[in-house]
Amino acid sequence: MKGYELFSESVKSLHLLPMFGNPGTTELASLRGIDDYILTPYDGLAVAMADGLTQISGIPRIVNLHTSLGLGNSMGYIFTAKANRTPVVITAGQQDLRHIFFEPILSGDLIGMVGSNAKFSYEIKSADEIPEVMRRAKHEALTPPTGPVFLSIPMNVMDDVSSAGIPDEVRVDYSYYSEDAVEKVAKEFNDSKNPAVVMGWEVDLFNAFEEAEAFARKTGCPIYGESLPQRSPYRSESPYYAGDLLPATTLINLKLVGNDFILFVGGDITLYPYLPSPLLQGKKVAFVGLNIRPKIGDFYQMNVKEFLKRITPKVERKGNYHRQESYQRVSKAAREMQSIGTTYVMSRVKKIFSDYVIVDESVSASTVLRETVGYNPGKYFSAKSGQLGWASPAAAGMSMYNNKVLAIVGDGSFMYSVQILWTVKRYSLPVKFLILRNNGYGILKSYSTSYYPGMENKDYLSFTFEIEKIAESFGIESRVAGKDLQEMTWLREGENPKLLVVDVDRSIPKLFL
Repeated sequence: MKGYELFSESVKSLHLLPMFGNPGTTELASLRGIDDYILTPYDGLAVAMADGLTQISGIPRIVNLHTSLGLGNSMGYIFTAKANRTPVVITAGQQDLRHIFFEPILSGDLIGMVGSNAKFSYEIKSADEIPEVMRRAKHEALTPPTGPVFLSIPMNVMDDVSSAGIPDEVRVDYSYYSEDAVEKVAKEFNDSKNPAVVMGWEVDLFNAFEEAEAFARKTGCPIYGESLPQRSPYRSESPYYAGDLLPATTLINLKLVGNDFILFVGGDITLYPYLPSPLLQGKKVAFVGLNIRPKIGDFYQMNVKEFLKRITPKVERKGNYHRQESYQRVSKAAREMQSIGTTYVMSRVKKIFSDYVIVDESVSASTVLRETVGYNPGKYFSAKSGQLGWASPAAAGMSMYNNKVLAIVGDGSFMYSVQILWTVKRYSLPVKFLILRNNGYGILKSYSTSYYPGMENKDYLSFTFEIEKIAESFGIESRVAGKDLQEMTWLREGENPKLLVVDVDRSIPKLFL
């Protein structure tokens, strides 16, 4: 077979399709045997779509970028896939190596460009390598800590002839744990006077919600969510859920001031902005997970579902925490009806879209979204990197697997990746978009009021986009909501893509100390 035939057969054998991308001349050589291809009008959107579909399905997908230029356009999205620990296989065409000495147009050091953002990078040297390199790429992507991998594919290699065979599927076992480590953590927990437990995104990754609830019920401890999780860390409706940690050392210290042992399960510590307080000083800290990289404390690498199953019978009861019902959010939502505040908007989302997957890039409204709509298994996704422009294409990718996906995105964020509407329309993807329009970068204005007073009034932090008209230009049904938000019912109806703009309260929220 020729190189391009080996490439297409390897992609199929490894179950990496559909392929997402925006090809150029350097990619056409490798694509002759690929039909299941999702076109995005901008390179980076392909990475985000593959990221979203990979996360929600648990099956790695493949991306096709246009050599150095497409790779450059996609770097922010690749960085997010790395932060999300998403095992996507990213490829890009390389110029014909037979004249690479002359540095022809579109050539470049692709391996150097992707750098540390891919956990494994390789430029294919011959057609004979294609099957084994493709298999290794998927294996590397799936091996903890999981993440994106990158392959550079020279044009001339695709016409080389080889007798190499088609690769076998990759299998990676995530079920491992250490009985000794479980015993050690259990002893530390039992020896402590007042432990605290922080659940993270791997609870969702390994569907360990029942095990996490059983652990909380046995110990009587409050269960916190990790700061800024990219997936649901725990069921928000659980009586043991005590809310998320906030991403600042001082606030984490204050929340856990009375605890002597802090156990993180499947999550890590995310910080922003800088505060001078030393983090959890004088406390015993332990982390358990497969894909995390703790900076402090002890780390035990194992599957959190298996860990929770085995530690629960070994731990002692340490408290009687039970969250008290609060009606403050209900009353706040009622007070915000006239101004269309974010608590009011999110309370309507919770009621109307309770069975939907929420992809969150509401940014200045994210805290309210997480507190009001809450977490459920497989129902919350966000960009761990903090990238703007990720949620819309990621939600489009997810909608290829689940027909109930709602992207909640700020107006500024939405404009980073508005071209995704073309792909959504082209492939009739059932994704719904809820755009929160406050005519500015609310997160930057909030940061300014706390750290650089006066900058919140800079004209470059405000703008006006008629997003409903932009959506219509792509053929997407769109409306602007009234104050009663009745249009949310319209947004939910049917499986065709729709977009709803909500003109929210433009008051600057207090998000930072």
